[in-house]
Parts: sequence; C-alpha cells; structure tokens
Amino acid sequence: MFCLANVFLSTDAYARLKAAKKEGESFSDVIITFIPQEINWGEFLGSCKGIGAKKLYAQIKKERER
Repeated sequence: MFCLANVFLSTDAYARLKAAKKEGESFSDVIITFIPQEINWGEFLGSCKGIGAKKLYAQIKKERER
C-alpha cells in the first residue's frame, strides 16, 4: 500500500536518510527499518530521567518552532 505525501526534511535529515539508503532500497524501506512500529514508552521515558518537565517541554517547543 502506498500513500503519496510531501515530506519536508532539513538538509541534514535528508543527507542522513540518503546515506542510510542501500542500493535497491526505497526511502520507505529505510524509515521502516529504523523506526519501530510501536514505541516502547518505558524505554523512551527512561531516557528522559534527570530532565525536568519544564526543560523537556521547552526543548520540544524549540524543536517544533524550527
């Protein structure tokens, strides 16, 4: 199944995606390989230990504004 979608990436993000792509692979293949279908929230939240909620929110907000 395919979906036609425009995705805007930073130059750095595109370069990383392109570098990870092997001959014969599509960009979709690369994304599916590197991004799990389901997020392990326990693992993700565990990686945020020591970061206060306000600081984490500020970082997320800053990234979204870029």
